[in-house]
This record gives sequence, structure tokens and C-alpha cells, in this order.
Amino acid sequence: MPNPDHLSRLDQGRDAWNAWRQANPDLVPQLRSAPLAGRDLRGFDLHDAYLRRAHLQGARLDGCKLREANLSGAELEGATLTGAGLVGANLRAARMHGADLTGADLKSAILVGTDLTDARLDGAQVYGIAAWEVTLDGAGQRDLLVTRPDQPRITVDDLEVAQFIYVMLNHRKLRDVFNTTTQRGVLILGRFGGGGLEVLRAVADTLRQHGLLPVIFDFERPRQRNYTETVVTLAGLCSFVIVDLSGPSVPQELQAIVGATLRMPLVPIVEGERKPAAMLADFAELDGYLGPPIRFDDIPALVAQLPARAIAPAQAWLARRRDKLAAIEG
Repeated sequence: MPNPDHLSRLDQGRDAWNAWRQANPDLVPQLRSAPLAGRDLRGFDLHDAYLRRAHLQGARLDGCKLREANLSGAELEGATLTGAGLVGANLRAARMHGADLTGADLKSAILVGTDLTDARLDGAQVYGIAAWEVTLDGAGQRDLLVTRPDQPRITVDDLEVAQFIYVMLNHRKLRDVFNTTTQRGVLILGRFGGGGLEVLRAVADTLRQHGLLPVIFDFERPRQRNYTETVVTLAGLCSFVIVDLSGPSVPQELQAIVGATLRMPLVPIVEGERKPAAMLADFAELDGYLGPPIRFDDIPALVAQLPARAIAPAQAWLARRRDKLAAIEG
């Protein structure tokens, strides 16, 4: 429950409240679950205020100072927060359906599980924001400012993309990891049963010997995405794909990679006299298809063929593509 004295002071109006805050700079207003729906709080100094689960539906908070305020779980449906200062504010699990955050300062704010359905975020400052599992259905997200005021302006139209851009701009190590993965990563797909995993691991060992970074898809099904979506995501982070078509489990994922229009080399391998999926013939016309399949009777025979029939052709294809893109850009 809110502190009765603090709630009473809030009732005295903006000037009296702000004077009280100024005279007590270290005091934290305790307004947990406060009944503030529809209240006119424009210009109120609520920095550091404890407003957890406060009822602020339809409240007017234009230009309100809410720096470092705890608004986790707060009810803010239809609230007006245009130009509000929410730097470092905790909006975890806040319900902000239809809230107007146009031009709000959300730098370093925490938005985890926040419901921003039909909210307006146009022109908000989102540098350093933590946005995870945010509901943004129907939300306006134009011109979100990713950079600090002292940096060149970079704006995007998606809150989650803004967070990604921020991370890429400000974490050099992450950029280096991303660049390394896209330049040296190789996705290896295939069957895991019947000795298939040993084949994939042997391929991975050979790739390591040539300075490449193997990525074997061998983990439990993600909770929020099916296998095919995850494979396509991994493929997009790698330079080329080696796919074992000796079993029945991979064609669907391979079709998804091709359907996602990822232009990258595809190197098929097939054990013994097994017949690969019929759809393999459809991939032969792709410029990135490096066939015919590499056939092998055992792992040593496969490993012996990989440098000349998989690694070298894939790297040559990638070099030609880089040269072509450079010519287009230059």
C-alpha cells in the first residue's frame, strides 16, 4: 500500500510536491499500488519513486520526471507520457496498452515483459534500453533514437531492432564475434542417429584444422521456435553449409534455408549408395549449390575429400561473391 503521508502530499498539487521533493532529495516516495488512475501528474517530480503496481490508467504524465522510478507491474493503460523522463525506469511487466510515449526519454529503461500493445513510441529515445519479450502489437515505433545526444543521430522503426543496433554499435567484441561468425562459421546439418553424429563431428574437426568455426545443430528444441526456424537463423550467421543427406531428417530444413533466399554455398554429402532426397535435384540450379554430393564409405574417406571438394570451392564461391558486391558498390 502507498505511504498515506506521501499520497497526501501528492494530493496537494505539483508545486507543493516538487518543493517537498527538493527539500528531501534522499527520500523515496512510497506509492506502491497507489490509486492514481486519471490523475493529472504533468510536471511532477517522481524520480526514484516506488510506483510498483500503481494504478495510473489514463493518467496525465506529460513531461513527468520518472528517472529510475520503479513502475514494475504498474497499470498505465491509456496513460499520457509524452516527453516524460523515464531514464533508467523499471517498467518490467507494466501494462501500457495504448499509452502515449511519444518523445519520451527511455534511455537505459527496463522493458521486460512490458505490454505496449497499441502504444505510441514515435521519437522516443531508447539508447541502452533493455527490451525483452515486449508486446508491441499495433505499436507506433517511428524514428526511435538509438544513439546518445552527443553522437550522430541513428533512428530505427522497431524497438527490438533498436536494442540490437545499440549492442552492435557499442560492443566491439560482439561486432568482432558477429563478423567472425559470418566469415568463418560453417553450419553442419545431418542425422544424429546411426553413426550420423560421428560423421558431423569428423566434418567439424576438419573445418577446425582449416581455421573455420563449425556449428553443429545438436540441441533441444527451443521453446519459442521450431527446429526449422532455428536452422534458418543459424544459417544466416554462417558463411556456408555442409549438409549430410544420408538420412530423412534434413530436407525440410534445407528447403527452408533455400526458401529464405540465403545466398550461400551448400555442400551435400551422402554416405555409401544411399539415395538423397529427391528435392536435391531442385537445388542443382542454385548458384550456391556445390554438387554433385560428396559420397563416402567411411569417415576417413569423407575427411580426405573435404578440403578439395567442400572447403576450397565454398571459399572460392564466397570470394567471387565478395568481389561482385565490391564491384557493385564501387
